[in-house]
Amino acid sequence: MKKLLVGLGSVLLVLVAMPLFAAFEAHVVNVSATIENALYVHPQSREFGTVFPQEYLEQAIFVTFSESFSATDQRRVGTVEYAIKQKPKPLAAYEAQVGIEPARAWCHDNYPITPYSSTDSSWQSYLTNCMPSLCPYLSKTPDGFPSPSNDTGVLPFHDPFATSSFATGKINKFGTDVGDNWIIDLAVPCFRGQCAQDWSAFVTGKNPSVTDPSIYELSSELEHEVFGCNLWVEVTDIY
Repeated sequence: MKKLLVGLGSVLLVLVAMPLFAAFEAHVVNVSATIENALYVHPQSREFGTVFPQEYLEQAIFVTFSESFSATDQRRVGTVEYAIKQKPKPLAAYEAQVGIEPARAWCHDNYPITPYSSTDSSWQSYLTNCMPSLCPYLSKTPDGFPSPSNDTGVLPFHDPFATSSFATGKINKFGTDVGDNWIIDLAVPCFRGQCAQDWSAFVTGKNPSVTDPSIYELSSELEHEVFGCNLWVEVTDIY
C-alpha cells in the first residue's frame, strides 16, 4: 500500500508540472491579408428582349483585371486564367423565398436530364422555381487576340453541364492581352411542331457536332415565357 501511494504522487507531480513548463514562454504571430477579386466583368447583365425562332443575335461582354489587381504596386502576380460557365437561372420569387444561393443550387441540382421533354414530368415542378433555360443556346466566341488565341469558345446547341461546354480565357497584366472581348451569341430555338424545314440545317450550321437537332426544340407550352441563364466568370488560376 505504501508503494502504491508513492507511485500516484509521482504521477500527479508530472501532470501538474507539464502545463507550467509549456506556458513558460509564448510567441504570437500576427497574420493578416486583404482579399480582393481578380477580375472585372462589364456589363453585369445582358438582355435580348423579344426574339423569334432561328434568329441569331449577338451581344458583347468585356473581361479584364480588377482595380486591385491592376494597381501599379501589385507586381507579385500578373496572369489570370478563368472559365465562363452557364448555370440555370432561378425565378425572382423563388430567390426571395429561399435566398439567392439556395435557389441557384436547387435549379442546378434539379435540372431535368432530358431537355424540354414533353414526357418528362420533372419539368413541371422545375419551372415553378426556375426559368426555362437559355443556356444550351448561348455560345461564347473569343476575340482571337493575340494570335494564336489563348481563349477557347463554345458553340450554341450544347449540353451546358458538359466539361467541354465551358469557355476559357487568359489575360496577362504585363503583356499585350490585358482584357478579353467575348461575343455572347444567341441561336434562338423553335417550338416543337412549328419548326421551319431548315431547322436541322440551322442547328448543324451553328454546331456541326450536333447529331439530333430535335433535342433542342422547345415545348409549345413555353411560348411567351421568359428564358434565362446565368453566366459565371470563375477564376481558375492566378500566377
